[in-house]
Amino acid sequence: MSSQRPQNKPRKAIHRSEIRSTDIVILVLGTTGSGMSNFINALTGMRPEDGAHGYVSCTADVIAYPCYYGTQRYIFVDTPGFNATYTSQKEVLEKIAKWLSVTYEEKRLQFNGVIYTRRITETHRSRSERSSFQICANLIGNEAAHRVRLVTTMWDDPQDGLNFSAEENRESKLKEEQWRSLINEGATCERFLNTPVSAWDIVHGLGVDRKMSLLLQRELVDTGKPLKQTSAGMRLHKESPTSLGGMVKRLFGL
Repeated sequence: MSSQRPQNKPRKAIHRSEIRSTDIVILVLGTTGSGMSNFINALTGMRPEDGAHGYVSCTADVIAYPCYYGTQRYIFVDTPGFNATYTSQKEVLEKIAKWLSVTYEEKRLQFNGVIYTRRITETHRSRSERSSFQICANLIGNEAAHRVRLVTTMWDDPQDGLNFSAEENRESKLKEEQWRSLINEGATCERFLNTPVSAWDIVHGLGVDRKMSLLLQRELVDTGKPLKQTSAGMRLHKESPTSLGGMVKRLFGL
């Protein structure tokens, strides 16, 4: 079937209890304005949320959106951005952690893949974006890294007309520096070209042969750790502006 879909469907979400074992489940993470919801809209054909323009967060909770491709049902799990407009990183992590732990405990929910989005047009590497990525990487864990796609967005809006040299240089730096540790564990990079075809190519590239639990799920449920003692929770504390590490990073602009 064609992956071109009418882009004006009403927004339709399902409760976590409605997710089936036969579903292909993809978790979407990123920062506010990086294109998480837009990526999901391209896949599902849903119309954008009201106010879903610019860098103001519209996704306030973890929301599961169903979508059929042929006879196979996909579930795309949208999440609040880690630098959400009115929500702290701690609150965002708590919301995601609660959803992950409840679905894992009740349904042993695992994921076929994780999409992490980032704007390729972002000219500077902000502390909040770097810390958000580190929290997400610790949430996922090395064992599931090969199920991760690091997706750069806004390739359809280059800064210099049709010249992508600046964007390509940023992409190379991301691969060599910030994203290197996760890439070394098996994550791969993709470009989202803001079309349904591009989005589905990325999703299909994940394959459907295997599901994986995430490190945060196992830490919260299997080992019973409180959130603050998980890898993601400890990374959050380390990146906090009030922690010693966070104050050093803020002072020196790291």
